[in-house]
Amino acid sequence: MVSEKTIRILRLIARLNIGGPAIQAIRLSEQLSGQGYETLLVYGKVGPTEGDMSYLADTKKLNFQVMANLERDISLWTDLRAVITLIRIIKKFDPHIIHTHTAKAGTIGRLAGIFCNLFKTKKSRIKFVHTFHGHVFSGYFSLSKTRLFIQIERWLARFTSRIIVISPLQQEDICRKYQIARPSKTRIVPLGLDLRHFSEFKDKEMEQRVQAQYLAPLAEGLWTLGIIGRLTSIKNHHMFLQTMKLLKDQTGPVAFKSLIIGDGELREELNRFVVDQGLSESVVFTGWQRDLAPFYKVLDTIVLTSLNEGTPVTLIEAMAARKSVVATDVGGVRDLMGPVREEHPDGFSVTRHGLLVPSDRADIFSSALRFMADHHVLAAEMGQAAQKFVLEHFAEDRLIRDIQAIYRDL
Repeated sequence: MVSEKTIRILRLIARLNIGGPAIQAIRLSEQLSGQGYETLLVYGKVGPTEGDMSYLADTKKLNFQVMANLERDISLWTDLRAVITLIRIIKKFDPHIIHTHTAKAGTIGRLAGIFCNLFKTKKSRIKFVHTFHGHVFSGYFSLSKTRLFIQIERWLARFTSRIIVISPLQQEDICRKYQIARPSKTRIVPLGLDLRHFSEFKDKEMEQRVQAQYLAPLAEGLWTLGIIGRLTSIKNHHMFLQTMKLLKDQTGPVAFKSLIIGDGELREELNRFVVDQGLSESVVFTGWQRDLAPFYKVLDTIVLTSLNEGTPVTLIEAMAARKSVVATDVGGVRDLMGPVREEHPDGFSVTRHGLLVPSDRADIFSSALRFMADHHVLAAEMGQAAQKFVLEHFAEDRLIRDIQAIYRDL
């Protein structure tokens, strides 16, 4: 158990790209500065097509350090240099705890820490905490690479004091499906976010500006959709566009309009598909947006088509904004959606907070979106119930208390 008055935390994340892991790493670093903690946030480079949140580390005046050789892509030589660089940082900062976020940082951080512990007494050894915000064991790599990464995670888990998972379904994956660690070593700590900006958003001028720029003209009966995230294969935007094509063929070009919010390596490919399939009037690419609140405000339904997820922040934010959601049944999504009310004959599940669709089924997804658009009252009821749920279960102060308890117990 850590007993010194001030606990030094080295928090490591591969990059501060837009998403839940970066938000949590930044907020934890901010909130746990002082209060008996000294925090150093270390992160790598954001890719050229990724949304960048690293500006927050500066504006919030965090104690941070950028590692230029900590990159998303796997490279034996670059990753070895990153381990060496981190060893130097660890020796200088002398942390009591290294808390890593995301797979790449989890590997680099724990390897560097394990090396440093070779030269420490048992009492002074660094403790390791790793957070699985999702995992890379499905949908990311070939079968052989996936098996290798599972073996690496199992080995690293032996040196890790606490493994944090962000949902009960994720704990099932980590402990039972992939057997990374024993349940006794894991703790479920749901995301904690400051959701007031989304639940209390009232900037009419900003709302009208977004509507005029991206959704005008608004035809009568138009149902507006939004999908938010990196334009990368794991998010499965291809299926979303196939869904939009089905909706256009079934209902005409003006019944649905969607905003694709984000950017990534698939931008040009997805844009070509939109043009080739005649979807230019129905689909708009907005790029990355720093403030999503006005977008949630003007859209009717937020959708998620991912092949794999942890607990998606975009759905939590959308629910806080009282929006209906339609999502693929992957990862921790089901934990957000509440009890199933009805299994619809078209193949999707009607839950308390939205609609769940089997992964990679554009035909069922299009049916679910038509159902949502045809049931305005139910969509509003789902949004209201979802808002109440996320405001109660994903509060930031609860996250801080949970993490403090884990640190103090090491």
